[in-house]
Amino acid sequence: MNYQAHAYHMASDELDHSRRFKSPRLRRWLVFLLVFLPCTLVSQIYIFLQPAIYQSVATVLTMAATDIDQASPAADIQHVNIQKQLLLGGAILEKTVEHLQGMLTNNREWTTDELKNMFAVQAEPGTNLVHLQAEGPEAKVLQRAVNAWIETYLRIRAAFVAENTDKVTAEINDQLRRIERQVTEKRGEVERFRLAHDILSVESADNQAHARLQGLNKSLNSALEDEVKAKAKLDTILAAISRNEVVVPEEDTRAMAVLLQQAEKLREELAAIEAHYTKDYIDLNPNLHKVREQLMEIEAKIAQKASVGKDFARQEAEHNYAAAREAVIAIKQQLQAHKQLAADYTSQFAEHQALQQELLKLETLQQDTKQRLADIDVKQREKYPQVDVVEWATLPDKPIRPNYLRESLLALAGSLALALLAVLILDYLSREPQPPAPMSLGGIHLHHQPRAMLDVSGQPAAQVGYDPLKALPAADTPMELPRQEVLVLTRIAEPSIKAVIHLLFNGLSLAEILSLSPECLNFATRLILIPGQRNVAMTASVADCLTEVYAVENWPTEAEIKTLLCCAAIDGGLPDPENITIETLRYTYMLFLVRQGIKLADLTKVVGALSPSQLLELGRFSPTQSGLPLESIDLDYFVKT
Repeated sequence: MNYQAHAYHMASDELDHSRRFKSPRLRRWLVFLLVFLPCTLVSQIYIFLQPAIYQSVATVLTMAATDIDQASPAADIQHVNIQKQLLLGGAILEKTVEHLQGMLTNNREWTTDELKNMFAVQAEPGTNLVHLQAEGPEAKVLQRAVNAWIETYLRIRAAFVAENTDKVTAEINDQLRRIERQVTEKRGEVERFRLAHDILSVESADNQAHARLQGLNKSLNSALEDEVKAKAKLDTILAAISRNEVVVPEEDTRAMAVLLQQAEKLREELAAIEAHYTKDYIDLNPNLHKVREQLMEIEAKIAQKASVGKDFARQEAEHNYAAAREAVIAIKQQLQAHKQLAADYTSQFAEHQALQQELLKLETLQQDTKQRLADIDVKQREKYPQVDVVEWATLPDKPIRPNYLRESLLALAGSLALALLAVLILDYLSREPQPPAPMSLGGIHLHHQPRAMLDVSGQPAAQVGYDPLKALPAADTPMELPRQEVLVLTRIAEPSIKAVIHLLFNGLSLAEILSLSPECLNFATRLILIPGQRNVAMTASVADCLTEVYAVENWPTEAEIKTLLCCAAIDGGLPDPENITIETLRYTYMLFLVRQGIKLADLTKVVGALSPSQLLELGRFSPTQSGLPLESIDLDYFVKT
């Protein structure tokens, strides 16, 4: 009997186990198919119902290519941007609509808004090239629209250049007429001035006053040179006279030389005679005695001429020196008298040269203006719109988007993932507590016994729910400080600690604060630049503190900051000073932001990265109206009333 009961229970358990196994598996497949098939069907229908988008592109050079013998200009980015604005402007688009409507191949109505949505202009970086693009579902329409767009642009550009050419030509002709009138007037003024002041030439040396001044200067130099020579000659003659040397005038020098030569010859002849004959014989012989008489006669002449010539040479040298001095004095007097005339002439000549320079400038301007006018006439800019079409639009052969295969595979993968997620959620929600493992007491399996025999407590089992907020470690959560204690701590703290507190209540961590330097604080834009990490908006309290109380230069160490913070808490008489730490201050500021309803995603932008457990803990304090944008949140803790 016991054996039959035991077999019955075993069969019943196996049947229940089979039912429990097949029912969840069937539910999983049913949920999977109910999610996967509709999602796949809808997504595939949506993807393949999307129209194919084609793109037609043309390339235009906004400044025409230069001639082969000319250097290419640098890229004009400003000109390219202006042409981009003009191409997408309303005037060209309206003319393009008119052009498309007038085309024989047109079979549809066009609007400016349609073209504005269809067209786009992309500039080639570093060049004057622009790409004109059109996107849409009709390939032939795109090619026709882009080419009509370019033709319209070329016509408008040519008309614009022609109009400006006529306008500029008229303006240049007016300028040229005014310049020619000014040149004529200036030439007359220069001629009248030249005649009035007797200026014969543009060269200063060709005019009488300047030539006279130059002549006087040259004469003075010559007279001074003659005076020096006369004085030197006089000094030489006086020195020779003092040495009893023979001195004669210059005109007697040749005669004196002849006499001296004759006397020397006679002396030689007399010496030869006296060497051969005696004195008595010489006296008795008239021919020999005549040589002595001739020598005596010549020596007498030499003595007489030297005596007379000495006085005459001295007088002549003195007269020459006096004459040279008088000439120098006279020339200096004439030069002094001519200085005022020369000064007046110099001033007049300088004024004449200034007039000549003004005339030259006007003539140069006249030539430049004529050249500008000639350039415009030669280049014919009304026929040359400074635009080249490098490549006209072509008929696109394949769409640029969508990529049906890729989007289909992505949609299929997304549907599969969504279906699997639905199955996981179903399993999670339908999970039942596992029964305790069967215990065997002497061969009797307890799970085959009635439930009343196993329930030793007599109470129903409590349902245990999973609360992730309760699962957080409460002991690790910092303490929130009352606002009054924070204000007291800020008032009592040292300037450096006060700056640290204000920066903590600006969202910075202690490590970020210690990495700050004066260059990281931009008071003009109210921005704190954290090196290598992020940028944080600066509150007004931080700006006032750092400009009036403390300047960011040399921060205390982390240990010194914690010590000074504890000292400030003790000095302020705050309870539990050991609980006032960097973490509690930072946690207080985060709760200040969370209670205003800030998005937790925006909270990390202010205070930096947080762990999921911290975000979950902070989310408990969010108000009902949470999820407000960052712009609606007051970030300044110290100005809150």
